[in-house]
Amino acid sequence: MRVLHSVALAAFLLAPGLAWAEGFDGSKPLICASVDSLSCAPGENCVAATTEALNIPQFLRINFADKEVTAERPDGEARTSEIQRLEALDNEIILQGSQGGLGWSLTITRASGKMSLSAVGDQVAFVVFGACTRL
Repeated sequence: MRVLHSVALAAFLLAPGLAWAEGFDGSKPLICASVDSLSCAPGENCVAATTEALNIPQFLRINFADKEVTAERPDGEARTSEIQRLEALDNEIILQGSQGGLGWSLTITRASGKMSLSAVGDQVAFVVFGACTRL
């Protein structure tokens, strides 16, 4: 009987992890929250700042079906950017595009939902770390 309970407990504990991982396969929309942000310029050290101070979106909505990323910046302006390249690898999903003079690349780790985003333009770069979850 103890073996049956152990098997049932293991199945219960593993099931949420399996559902979590399957949400990061590019089949369902995601929302990603920015946690840490950096701003970089040539000849200077990168500076950590809040998303609000850098006017970087705190939340990104990713719609894989429509190939769009929508972001609302702290100033209230919402922007939608086309996902121009999408690559689903074994451990990550990589999205790339461009918007407003910046080229961007966003990587989501399938197992955890952690994300890293870089946006690079003329003499400026932004790096954002955060996490994603299903909508």
